Amino acid sequence: MTSRGSWSEPTSTDEAHARAAGRRRYNALRQERAQLRRGRVAELALEYGGLHYGVQASIARQLGVSEATICRDLRAILTPTRDRRRCPFCGCGGHPNDDLDP
Repeated sequence: MTSRGSWSEPTSTDEAHARAAGRRRYNALRQERAQLRRGRVAELALEYGGLHYGVQASIARQLGVSEATICRDLRAILTPTRDRRRCPFCGCGGHPNDDLDP
């Protein structure tokens, strides 16, 4: 393994593959945790009686995450994937100037 200060040195194919596998494993774990958290967010929203003022903040405090995370989770829960805006060219979620009139 190379030292931290040698970013410009090339890495072996085996090391590059190991790093990629580690990233895949870590990202899969993050996605699984997000799905479990989203299930809990939905349960808590129902327990609080819906999404009225202060519910997102309460859920965030209870789960120990930021309010922005809860907001993103609710958007993922409430917006079906096929309805989200996708760029037909690159597949991203939209470009900053998409709403401007030509």
